[in-house]
Amino acid sequence: MALKVFVSATLRQFLPHYDPGTGHELAVPADTTVREVARLLAIPEEEVKLIMVNGISVGWDVKLSGDERVAFFPPVGGG
Repeated sequence: MALKVFVSATLRQFLPHYDPGTGHELAVPADTTVREVARLLAIPEEEVKLIMVNGISVGWDVKLSGDERVAFFPPVGGG
């Protein structure tokens, strides 16, 4: 099944040729979890603060069914 993965800010360092306009296409088996997607892309879990699938906040163990948009966001600091 195909996914479209988006990463934000500092997480882009883990995908060297990442294009924020188009995201990163990834083919994975059915029922792959969000955690497995992060591992496939070598994105450390401790670097991720928020995960969204099709615009909805989810946890690491959510199973994907295909054609989703998965987005990973790091913690954001500010003042």
